[in-house]
Amino acid sequence: MEEIRDCKGRLACKGNAATGFVEAMYKGQKTRATLSIGDKFTIEREGVVTDVIRVSATAFKVESHACAA
Repeated sequence: MEEIRDCKGRLACKGNAATGFVEAMYKGQKTRATLSIGDKFTIEREGVVTDVIRVSATAFKVESHACAA
């Protein structure tokens, strides 16, 4: 599983593009999902929104930005 980081360099989640499996862990809570190609997984944490999009069987696209205050 590859590490997926947000725009501040923090670990947002881990994922496997071949299977589409993504897992986020925060404060002891795990959230898991299996993405089809084209599906999106969104993580919002401490003022940062990170979208993980499965673009193919070999890659995720990551879009991350800080929320407006």
